[in-house]
Amino acid sequence: MMKFSAPPCRFWVSGLMALLLLWGVVLRLNNLDQKSLWSDELFTLGMAKYQHLLPNDGQPLYRQIKVHEISDKDTFLTAKAAEQSPPLNDLLEKAALNLPIRLELAARLPAALSSCLLLFWFAAFAWRHPDVQVRRALKWALVLLALHPSLVMYAREGRAYSLAVSLAGMGGLLWLLRWRNGWRAWQPPGWAEITLFTLACYSHYNAALLVAMLLSADAVMATKTKSGKTWLRLLTLGFAFSIWLALNAHAILFTAQGGVAWSNQSMGERMPNAPQDVITALHIPWLIFGLGLGGCLLLYFRQQGTVRWFGDSGVCFWTLGAIALVYSVLSVMMVSKAGMGHPRYYIFVIPLLSVMMGLALAEVRQRWLAVCAIASLVFLSTPTARFMDSLGHHEFRMMSWTAARGANERTQFLFPVEANSNFYRQYLERFLAQDPLERMTGITFAEQIPQVCEKLKPYKHVVVVSHGSGRGLIEIVYQTCGSQWPMREQHEFSQAFSEHWRAP
Repeated sequence: MMKFSAPPCRFWVSGLMALLLLWGVVLRLNNLDQKSLWSDELFTLGMAKYQHLLPNDGQPLYRQIKVHEISDKDTFLTAKAAEQSPPLNDLLEKAALNLPIRLELAARLPAALSSCLLLFWFAAFAWRHPDVQVRRALKWALVLLALHPSLVMYAREGRAYSLAVSLAGMGGLLWLLRWRNGWRAWQPPGWAEITLFTLACYSHYNAALLVAMLLSADAVMATKTKSGKTWLRLLTLGFAFSIWLALNAHAILFTAQGGVAWSNQSMGERMPNAPQDVITALHIPWLIFGLGLGGCLLLYFRQQGTVRWFGDSGVCFWTLGAIALVYSVLSVMMVSKAGMGHPRYYIFVIPLLSVMMGLALAEVRQRWLAVCAIASLVFLSTPTARFMDSLGHHEFRMMSWTAARGANERTQFLFPVEANSNFYRQYLERFLAQDPLERMTGITFAEQIPQVCEKLKPYKHVVVVSHGSGRGLIEIVYQTCGSQWPMREQHEFSQAFSEHWRAP
């Protein structure tokens, strides 16, 4: 698949690609453990750390439950099937936890390494592909992928988004190369492509949507040409993914009905806000740059009487644009139906858009103009303020450090909400050097305050660890029974806080 007969790139181009790859890797791996894990990262890592692959204590390997019913006794399969995301990233984090590295690195390493692998994948084809126009387009696509703010930022987050977009991008490149000469030159998908797409499906459902869109064209061609080989490979992917869908079906239905919705708005009320999330994820400065460049080239080519990539040669620029548009619309509908909304749900089409822009930039033949284009992309690669605001940052690490400071064997830890125990447990375990679970008391509703106060009554030292959203509930607890702990010490952090309540 990757053994091409074409000569390699010229030395200076190869050197530039090597520097670009190095810079892309540095952006993704440098100080990866610098920031505290935030709540979503801690949820994912908690799933990997505390849910065992094999059952114990008489628990079944799998039982059908909802996400808020998960307990530490449940197996990994039961717990993952109860929430709305596929399991591959969590499994990789579980493997990373066996390495002698810090908690933050274990959470973020699968995302970061997969994003680096995407760059090397594109670089390999850009370096050795026999078609010179393909090489030019992929070199530009590599520039875009290495610098794209969304890919860089989510490569540094311990969630499934980077893994999914990387796998979908790698398989998507194989798909694009097969289809670059149109349906008349169509070839069946190879096993490498099917494997990458299957893994993408097992990483995130929005990636699975993109895979279904791309391979639907192959299903049409397989039917038209009566290609049994193609159908075998497509059905293999479908069967492999259907195993997970069957286990996760109850959670998918629960999510589709708004079971984990972030607001009470209807689907119709949520959808108008979604386009802003789409353009934030795709990075609007580059979209404007790409559209402006495309418009200028179109006018130039029309004036010169040529069409280049506006015609039928290679992967059609307009087809890629149509795929991106349709995918964005379908993603908006799916995300809005689930009652969610965030730029991260729309990043999976970025590799295809990078190739689309690469096709346009490949028409820039003057070296000085190419240098200007690269400089413009570097200048425009700064994340927008809205994108930075969309990134989660909860300072649970420092919150837990201040909570563990001065704690002893008799200290009790109070936190909201009961289902979020693993948010707080992991960092407390690091700083206490022991699992604090037996000394943790959760509270979800105000109606539980009398029981919580009674449970905490025998202790002279209570420590609160909480996300900022729990402040109101914690304040009510203290107003109700805090008089027995008159010494109250408070610490504020980014979207988190801790408190020490001490009796005389």
